[in-house]
Amino acid sequence: MSARRTRKVAVYVHGLRAGGAERTAAVLASGFRAAGLDATLLVDDPEGENRGFVDPAIRFVALPGGHAASILKLSRWLARERPDVALAIDASADAKLVAASLLARAPTRIVLSYHGYEGIVRGRIGRAAYRLAPLLARASEKTVCVSDGLARHLVADWRLPASRVASIPNPIPVEHSLPAADSADLANRPSAILAVGRLVPEKNYAGLIEALAHCPPETRLTILGEGPERPRLEALAAGFDGRVALPGYTEPWAAYASARVFALTSTSESFGNVVVEALASGLPVVATTCGGPEEILAQGRYGRLVPVGDPGALASALVAALADPGDPAPRVARAATYATARVVESYLALFDSLQGDR
Repeated sequence: MSARRTRKVAVYVHGLRAGGAERTAAVLASGFRAAGLDATLLVDDPEGENRGFVDPAIRFVALPGGHAASILKLSRWLARERPDVALAIDASADAKLVAASLLARAPTRIVLSYHGYEGIVRGRIGRAAYRLAPLLARASEKTVCVSDGLARHLVADWRLPASRVASIPNPIPVEHSLPAADSADLANRPSAILAVGRLVPEKNYAGLIEALAHCPPETRLTILGEGPERPRLEALAAGFDGRVALPGYTEPWAAYASARVFALTSTSESFGNVVVEALASGLPVVATTCGGPEEILAQGRYGRLVPVGDPGALASALVAALADPGDPAPRVARAATYATARVVESYLALFDSLQGDR
């Protein structure tokens, strides 16, 4: 193996609240340190549920204040510390890292990353990062997308130069999973469906709750997450006589280990961390054809895919998966391809290639 060219890496994200991109930042920064790099995680808001995924041994820098203050503090840090590579996680961080790097005038290689489609991006800075995507790409060395579909979208619809775009999936800490032993283990579990994610309209949990009406009467549904859709979902759940649970955000691994089926009903997903987590736990997955999950499930090889907005197909797939959960082994093996160590190596190979451009 050739000597590592990249030694010092910074990861920048807006915060660590519950969310896939925020967790990715924490896991990647910790993974870089585990690989032997000098890694620093920089955040605007240091509080949040994903703080627990941050290795306490890495350097952790908070950049409190508004957007302008964060950019100025980040630029000063870059000028002083001069890391080999700085990686931004998600659209708003992309725009702010580029601005900070231009102010810093440091030799740091800038890598941006996109973790979602523009239709679900919140915040003025995040939306601007899509409108300015071609300019941001040219002001950085590489733009990473979490799926091939998202990469194609940015190249075709936002005019990013293809030579500056790479596809690297999110890292998933599959070592925390408690995979089902075999098909009998799954079949002997209670008839329980699990979903995990923020309670927001694009997750379409209302459709999932309605699909429960077509499942066996003993089937229960648990949705782990929090968000603005809670009142609406609680109102829908009230009609199911206690069969729907909305316990809020909790660490999901134990819930995966007690469910029989996992469901993802989103209208749009650029990746789908929870799909990999479910596969790592050996669960049969029913997912909508909403983007990233199709790639993870290899177009249906590792799970059931149903069209977005087709409640009949969703209900039929859930009933079939509950009746025959199948062999968990191929699903667990598929999830292993997204293990943190593998994804970290992909990033490090990219970083090293950029050092060769000096």
